[in-house]
Amino acid sequence: MRFQRTVKKAVVLEGAGIHSGNKVRLTIKKSPVDTGIIFIRTDIKKRPTIAATVSNLANYSGSLRCTSIEKNGVSVYTIEHLMAALSSLNIDNAEVEVDNAELPVLDGSALDYTSKLRKAGGLEQKKEKKEFVLKNPIWYREKDALLIAVPNKNFSISYLLKYAGMEYMTQCADFSFDGAEKKRDLFTKEIAPARTFCLYSEVSHILKKGLGKGGSYENTLVIKSGKPIKNKFRFRDEPARHKILDLLGDLALLNAEIKAHIIGIRSGHSLNVRLLKRLAELIR
Repeated sequence: MRFQRTVKKAVVLEGAGIHSGNKVRLTIKKSPVDTGIIFIRTDIKKRPTIAATVSNLANYSGSLRCTSIEKNGVSVYTIEHLMAALSSLNIDNAEVEVDNAELPVLDGSALDYTSKLRKAGGLEQKKEKKEFVLKNPIWYREKDALLIAVPNKNFSISYLLKYAGMEYMTQCADFSFDGAEKKRDLFTKEIAPARTFCLYSEVSHILKKGLGKGGSYENTLVIKSGKPIKNKFRFRDEPARHKILDLLGDLALLNAEIKAHIIGIRSGHSLNVRLLKRLAELIR
């Protein structure tokens, strides 16, 4: 069991959303215990707030390829990279002011979020963080994708990436987060730098749907024949590590320390949401 934490100093980042292409300024500020992560839309009158919780997850249609939260018709999307950084650095309570609907993609990873947050530092608060120990296995399947959660004394994630269009690259990544300090360091060095990716065959479809307006070869690994176009992998298994990054960001919406082994096989946001909703029911 550990104590809750918030940011010691405010953190500011600016960039463009990967799907909308819109410029956005984001400010992360400290907040009291039990606040959780609260997003504030400063570009809208009365500055509506949306808590980053499972209950505020926007209906998943599979069209946006990201994690979105919504309340009273106001949304914030592509939050998973920031949520992964906050959760992995053990920042439990914070206000996140944004002046647009989509968070900035930055370099396509969680590296800039992580670096800025670590530089700002954390502040321990006088209340313990909620902990949840999974008692029984849970699994969800969609076609050839599978997401499993099994009881485990610590928190760990394994991911197998292999699906149509990526015949040249079968990847498996596995990480165990045994404690708060190890989790921070492991995420910073081994997971945060992993960038978002797509297949070259998907690009025209994404653009036709009006998405990817802020994407580039610099912030997105566009993979063809097993290699990124006009770029290089930071890790041999970078796409699999990025899948784990996204999963960490989605699990952060539970606002609890999870004791379980999560295993993903070709899974993505859709299965993540199904698992989140079931875990949220068990945590209550």
